[in-house]
Amino acid sequence: MQPGQVNPFALVRASDYTDDQINELWVELGPQLVEKVIEPTSGSSKYILGGKGTGKTHLLRYHSYQVARLRFASDSGLEVLKKLGYLAIFLRTTALDAARFEAMDGVRANWQMLFGVYIELRLAEGVLDAICDVKSTSSDQKFDDAGFIEKISQSLTSTAVSECRDVHDFRTWVIGQRKSFDAAINNAAFSGELNLTMPFAIGALCLPIKDAIGLFHPDLAKIPLLYLLDEIENLSEHQQQVINSLIRYGEGRATFRVTGRLYARKTLATMGGGEENRPSSEFSVTNLDPILKDHNEYPEFARNFIISRLQPKIGNKLNIRSLFCEITSSEFFEPALRSLRISDDAPSFISNFSRMLGIPTKGATKHPLYGVVKALTQRFPTILAKLNILIFAKRYKIGTNPIILSAEVAKEARAYLRHSKGGAYANAYGHYKGDLFAQICRESKQDGGVPYAGWDTFVDMSSGNPRNLLVVLGGAYSIAAFRELMFAPENPLPVDLQTAAAEEAAKFMFEQDTNYGSDSDLAKIAIARLGVLLRTARYSLNIPEVSPLAVSFSNEGLTPQASQVLQYSLNYSLVFEIQEGRPDRNSDQLRRKIFLNPMLSPRWGLGTGRRGDISLNDELVNSIFDQSRKAEFDSHLKSLSLKWNDPFSTSSNEQNQTKLFE
Repeated sequence: MQPGQVNPFALVRASDYTDDQINELWVELGPQLVEKVIEPTSGSSKYILGGKGTGKTHLLRYHSYQVARLRFASDSGLEVLKKLGYLAIFLRTTALDAARFEAMDGVRANWQMLFGVYIELRLAEGVLDAICDVKSTSSDQKFDDAGFIEKISQSLTSTAVSECRDVHDFRTWVIGQRKSFDAAINNAAFSGELNLTMPFAIGALCLPIKDAIGLFHPDLAKIPLLYLLDEIENLSEHQQQVINSLIRYGEGRATFRVTGRLYARKTLATMGGGEENRPSSEFSVTNLDPILKDHNEYPEFARNFIISRLQPKIGNKLNIRSLFCEITSSEFFEPALRSLRISDDAPSFISNFSRMLGIPTKGATKHPLYGVVKALTQRFPTILAKLNILIFAKRYKIGTNPIILSAEVAKEARAYLRHSKGGAYANAYGHYKGDLFAQICRESKQDGGVPYAGWDTFVDMSSGNPRNLLVVLGGAYSIAAFRELMFAPENPLPVDLQTAAAEEAAKFMFEQDTNYGSDSDLAKIAIARLGVLLRTARYSLNIPEVSPLAVSFSNEGLTPQASQVLQYSLNYSLVFEIQEGRPDRNSDQLRRKIFLNPMLSPRWGLGTGRRGDISLNDELVNSIFDQSRKAEFDSHLKSLSLKWNDPFSTSSNEQNQTKLFE
């Protein structure tokens, strides 16, 4: 991987891949997991929903006949279908140019019907491409063209179909119809007139064609027919009603796998005011985000996913961690701090702690509480000095003798230094060491502040989303190439360049990759407030929760505006919801629980792993997600900052703070 080579991680959209690349870059996610997601032989239709980059397009294209055919190039088309066990036809809704079918003049229902006929022509064209390939590559088989034409003619109004001699002629007729529709629709934009004769009613082509296929060859009668529709969010509500109608009336002849973003479905209604399709009846739903985030084999999938893109091919023996310098926690992060050029001389957190105790700068050593500072911080590694202060702050209660408490904490710290065994102090170090290390780095303001480095960090940032992983590593590769550095195990990428790549990835996602108009703008305002709140918590003296990325709250307390903006934030994957929620400590009520997308963590210096969550009351959660409540949010944030950063005052009132130790 020499500088100047094409960035192997730059191509991030599966829609940009060739059919060969779809096969070449395919990586299985666990034994049979993908088969369980797409369920190609199931007789029920399914929506497969997920955030941007969760692999929906790649999943559908990989299972399509066009791409699968390349995996079995030496086999006949009939043998390919027998191996697959299904015939799947892929269609991207963007290829339909759906905006052309929105009523310019005339009755909307007519344009809806026009769209329905057109999409059936496109789907049938895909089926016929496959069937013609099956016939042309299976010369030792007999195919009943006459039976196929007779059967399909029964559902079509055009007399020209019965004049077709074979499936090739019928394919030519379908393509001709599609082209005549294209020409008429394009001309209508200028003439205002649409001159078309409908060759069939909606549902009379792409569904009955399955019966005709069964007559074409007996083996095909046993092969399920799937239509794979990608990016359904591109269709309007009226156009989605067409899809819903086809799903409803598939009647065992054809099923649909429909992918889209979390907000993709605009309606469940069918055409003409018909009944709504019902989950678990006409269709099922699979959400990819939690499957990918929580799947135990995602780290191994991520490794194989990246190795498959490295050029030249270097085999599966690569230790992918060796491509990146890592931050080690050994020796209480002392080597890591030295490598980051962070000095342990007079850390600022010690002087800040002294000030909170009311110790003046001049004559500090003579103050009665100076011994507290000395006991907790002197002769300890920097991170343990910070931990000692944190433990002291958490254990202190009104009436506690601060001198005795500091001596107890220092004693536990010295015992831990000698033995590093279990116990409360060891547990506290295990929980908070990442946050405390981040605090030290941020306070030093060296080399960009909080570092983000190492393969595991980037896997955590991607949060189960392969595209996110490509965005981060694509940035890292570009930075390495610009600096003329080898992206190779013998020259692992330095921490500062990895950090720059992580920060750029967070910036890209927040500022460029989530621009969907006013809805996303409202969501980003809310997420910015949430990020500031989580940052305030992580970098406080008395950290309220370990590596806070998550918050919990009562759903009943949300205002309509806050509830809507929260949904926008979930739709655009700025936050994720934890389905099991969190039980309320004082009642049996289950509270909603969400966490910030770790891809955004570098924007606010947050961790990439999800651990503790902060409980929000109704006023605070509404001030985050309700755009009109900025002043309230600022007030809540100031109050929490005082609470978390000055736990030794009898009052959180900024005007009149009395130190407990005075």
